[in-house]
Amino acid sequence: MKKKFLFMALGVSMLGIMTGNFVKADDEVQEEESIVQPYEHQHRDVGESVYREAARAFAGGDGTENSPYEISSAEELQYLAELLSDPENRSTEYRTQNYILTADISLNDASDYENWGTERPEYDWRSIGAEATFTGVFDGNGHTISGLYQNKDLQEDNADASSDHSGLFADVYCATIKNLNLTDVYIKVSGDASKAGGIAGNAAKTQILNCTVNGTVIGYDGYYGGITGSASGTISGCEFDGTVKAVKDLKNGQSGLAYLGGITGDFSSAVSAVESDRDEKAEDFAGIVNCVNKGNIEAEKGSASAHALGGIAGSNSARITGCVNEGTVEAKVNEEDSEGTSLSAGGITGDFSVVVMGEDGILSDCINNGTVISDNANTGGITGSVYLSDPRYTVTIENCKNVGKVFSTNHYYAGIAADACIKTDSTLTVSGCTNEVDFTEGEGAGIVHHLAMQKGNVVLSDCVNHGKIVSFGQNAAGILCYTTNMGNDWNLELENCENTGDISSEVEAGGIACFTAYYKTEENANTSFAIRNCKNSGNLSSPTTNGYMGGILAVDGFMLTKTEIDGCENSGNISFTKQWVMGEADLKTENDEGEKEDASLFTLSVMGGGIVGRIGESVLLSVDADKPSKSEINKKDALVMISNCTNTGSLSYEEPQKGDGVTEEEFQKAKAEYWKPSMGGILGDCSCTNGFSVNFENCTYSTERGVGNVELPDSTLEKMAAVDQAAVNFCEFQKNS
Repeated sequence: MKKKFLFMALGVSMLGIMTGNFVKADDEVQEEESIVQPYEHQHRDVGESVYREAARAFAGGDGTENSPYEISSAEELQYLAELLSDPENRSTEYRTQNYILTADISLNDASDYENWGTERPEYDWRSIGAEATFTGVFDGNGHTISGLYQNKDLQEDNADASSDHSGLFADVYCATIKNLNLTDVYIKVSGDASKAGGIAGNAAKTQILNCTVNGTVIGYDGYYGGITGSASGTISGCEFDGTVKAVKDLKNGQSGLAYLGGITGDFSSAVSAVESDRDEKAEDFAGIVNCVNKGNIEAEKGSASAHALGGIAGSNSARITGCVNEGTVEAKVNEEDSEGTSLSAGGITGDFSVVVMGEDGILSDCINNGTVISDNANTGGITGSVYLSDPRYTVTIENCKNVGKVFSTNHYYAGIAADACIKTDSTLTVSGCTNEVDFTEGEGAGIVHHLAMQKGNVVLSDCVNHGKIVSFGQNAAGILCYTTNMGNDWNLELENCENTGDISSEVEAGGIACFTAYYKTEENANTSFAIRNCKNSGNLSSPTTNGYMGGILAVDGFMLTKTEIDGCENSGNISFTKQWVMGEADLKTENDEGEKEDASLFTLSVMGGGIVGRIGESVLLSVDADKPSKSEINKKDALVMISNCTNTGSLSYEEPQKGDGVTEEEFQKAKAEYWKPSMGGILGDCSCTNGFSVNFENCTYSTERGVGNVELPDSTLEKMAAVDQAAVNFCEFQKNS
């Protein structure tokens, strides 16, 4: 007897993900060999540094708040750097005092700035605070420092971390730097892990206010940003224009561990996670506020490295509010490494992780106007990835908007967040976010593409996708595309979300959500899923003869999970556009003896629903394992509740066509046995076994049937209609006139 399988490439791919194995051509399952090689720091001959001769005093002032030390020349600025670069001055008053610029300062003639990558200017810059951390106040007074040049190679055995930091300042702590402009900055650092930024390499619990930087920051392995390499505290009203770049070295053909951002490479909480260590002043810090990136942020990932690239911050674990990316964020992988799984790129932050950091993580009122692209990375208009693993804190992305280009050549991407993972009893909230841009290449989603929940709560509310989505992957959705790797204690809610863009995918498409899958079936699992008051007006289409689409949800695969879909509306049309042309090759195959025999055909099923395409526990199993019980439909204590939903959109698919070499009798027989369309105004298909049941209340639709095929694979179209009519009468369905 011929085997009949519901073929889904997704099932094959998910099996590979869950087992961690791959299958070779000889069908032997082998453990995947690691391609990760240890990273070796490259060292360069940078030549001998030449420093300007310093002045012996400041122009005026006594260092107090009312009479700060006055700096009016390059020599006087060099004097401050030398005072805080002398180990004997670590405890002197100079590190804690107040300073103010009284004139613009040129550190080098920048007329040949474009050649500084190969030809060094006259003077190098010695960073302020390289030995004695700066803790005072530096007021640029609206003036500009131009021509800062640093070209450094760091040794692994360097014991003093602050000397690894590069910028106008090396290391600052509980300091204030404000009203300062830097132009024609060139900083390049190689060797051991480093931190570099135009204003400061490292700025802890510091306020950096109303500063601008124009220039270039290049590193091999570390934290790099236009304003700071690494920071905590407040960065407000700052702007960067230029290039921040992690380059591959010549020895390894790759770069190391790099975090890059237009404002800062890494931004962390100024509040300690340990209660006894809290600094009272830390509560006053605001995070990164009202900053703008106009520069290019780029890196090439090697097989031993991980990167996070963001228009504002490479990595963020605190608060970013009111920031705008107008530049380009580009993440690459080299030819030897095609996986890219540790690579994240975002218009605001590449990686948004809250892990034992001391406060809730927030991205609020941010806009991506720029370009975020990658070869193979988690790529998002606002953030590439989100990760929450500390139960004391929450993560919130609110009122953010993507209006810029977002694209990944070989990986999924999204208008707001490409990838989100929550592993603790806490809450991730994405609310009030909007994507305005069309995604017509690769595999994109409007708001969030990939979600993994092992524990905790996720809420997506008041989000809107206006962009058209054309996915060349298996899944596409306006709000949430795909969920996987679920645990046993979680809650997922989608509320008041809307999609207005047309959506098409190679296999599955959903106006609000596409594919939900929960593979663990413990009966004591504490899991729930709800979609409430969501609307779709975009048209859905798929060029497949074997897939699912739903105006609100394409596939509900949350087995043994209480599911509620309430108050949702679909007005978009749903169409399967591919036609099965049945040829001789579909029906006959040649055995080893050269004789013709019946082929083992796949059962082809197009399942479309105005609200839900399919509800079922055997989404990834063969059709023969899918034997729903009609008695499970409409149970009042059903596991799935669909209520107060309305569909006014149309449903359509292409009928099979007889091809060459097939008789009419063979065609009709194969069509009856292997072609199983299932289309319903509310629900396309339901697999109701092992207590997985569904109930409908107060739903209206304008199509021929309310529920499609509920008895795959044994029923015929006539039986479907009869069963559906019974369901309509029982479930208070109302067919719109």
